[in-house]
Amino acid sequence: MTMSEHSLEIDAQRRAFIQCLGALPVSCPLEVEVEEQTTEDTYVREHITYQASPGVRVPAYVLIPRRLTQKTAAVVCIHQHNSEFHIGKSEPVGLAGNPDVFYARDLCQRGYIVIVPDLEGFEERQVSTDNLERWKRTTPRLLSEGTYERFLAMDHLLHGSTLQARYVWDLARAVDYLCTRSDVDAERIGALGHSLGGQEVCWLLLFDERVKAGVCSCGISTFASIVRNGINHNFAAYVPGLLEVGDMDQLLANLAPRALLMAAGNQDWIFPIDGVRQIAQVASHAYEAYGTPSAFRFQEFSGGHGFPPEVRLLAYSWLDRWLRV
Repeated sequence: MTMSEHSLEIDAQRRAFIQCLGALPVSCPLEVEVEEQTTEDTYVREHITYQASPGVRVPAYVLIPRRLTQKTAAVVCIHQHNSEFHIGKSEPVGLAGNPDVFYARDLCQRGYIVIVPDLEGFEERQVSTDNLERWKRTTPRLLSEGTYERFLAMDHLLHGSTLQARYVWDLARAVDYLCTRSDVDAERIGALGHSLGGQEVCWLLLFDERVKAGVCSCGISTFASIVRNGINHNFAAYVPGLLEVGDMDQLLANLAPRALLMAAGNQDWIFPIDGVRQIAQVASHAYEAYGTPSAFRFQEFSGGHGFPPEVRLLAYSWLDRWLRV
């Protein structure tokens, strides 16, 4: 197969992947609003909202290093799940939660402009007060946090879409926002996330080719191994017809030559390590065939579902390698 034929095959599979997402939201002006600004020692933190689609505003934190003198690289940081729906964007920026996942703050302190949106159903995007009040009058048993995620996923399915479509669309709109900033080099945009965030890094890379480098921490395995082991995951992970297009090993192989670092704990039971190794093996071969073997790396570590310090340092160095000039 020639390189041209290979590119056509990849484009066809990517189009089929996007079709599996279902109906995508409608685009519209971002209409960014800065709600609050806080100055820290080395950076400024802005709480913003942007319009992802008509009537849907996404809250996000933006971290900007102080005393920038030229355009810089930027990173979309994506928060974890951990069944903690009251925490979303606040964790990666260091305002709540686990210090092991304060990666947005860490990256800003290394000189990156960083945006961290709330995914639908988390933090400021939990069920609205108006809906809660209406449901109190009509529903004997209110939706709890976990069941609200299911409610959202089923609602999207009823409208011919998916929760995953909402996630990647809102993240791509975060990329749109970064591209509007005069202090961001739009050719040097990356993505980093842990757990659900790592999953979404992979989906965003598949969806939006403007993202040039990614780090997925404990976020994926093959669906074949996940189903084999009887593991339930977040509702956005399941997209109708995806396995007719390909499992994650085949899909991520199509990311070459864009830089991707995958990190996984060999005792992370929710992402079977044999499935992760399968993804890494297929991706490695694809990157080698493309002539860019150094643009893919798999880091397996001894441990469970976490983002330990040594792996975080590797992740930051990876982004430095591919996004810094």
